[in-house]
Amino acid sequence: MTELEQVERAKRLLRIRRLSTTMKWFVTVILILVAVFGVLLIALLMLPVALEAAAESLELTDLERPLGEIPFGQRLGMGVVIGCAFCLLMGICWNIRQLFDQFRKAAFFAPETLSRMIKIGSWLLAYGVFDILSDPILSALLTWDFPEGEGEIEVALDGGEAFFLIFGALMLVFGWIMREAATIDEENRQFV
Repeated sequence: MTELEQVERAKRLLRIRRLSTTMKWFVTVILILVAVFGVLLIALLMLPVALEAAAESLELTDLERPLGEIPFGQRLGMGVVIGCAFCLLMGICWNIRQLFDQFRKAAFFAPETLSRMIKIGSWLLAYGVFDILSDPILSALLTWDFPEGEGEIEVALDGGEAFFLIFGALMLVFGWIMREAATIDEENRQFV
């Protein structure tokens, strides 16, 4: 490798490290915001009177209903579903943060890096599936106390679910491919 190629490589690695460090901290801030917003949303759902929100309407699906009218048991169930969604989002953010940290260390083919890529794909797929299932569950919980025959179950599929499913599958397959590439690279190094 010539000196010019070494200098260019060093510049590329520096760019990767700088952007990875920036993105690691950006995702950390997003992770904190997701956690805080999730806790606040669940608190609002559990304590609508204490937060003076009893007259406010809750719109988790296309159905809308004043918070004060929803029995506590139903709100608790909705809180669990919402909490699961935020936990999945936090898992995605945490793994993306850890992946950027690995990139910052220039550990591109390290087992931890490749494992994080696969974990990100798995978390994204899990969130996509959960997002599809959460609408019918939330709508059923929201109307559970309605008279028989008036309860509603809403099923919806939009671009958000499709994005998480497609991007999750892409990350999962990309992680598997990179793991195979790292294995082949290691075998070639041992052969030479």
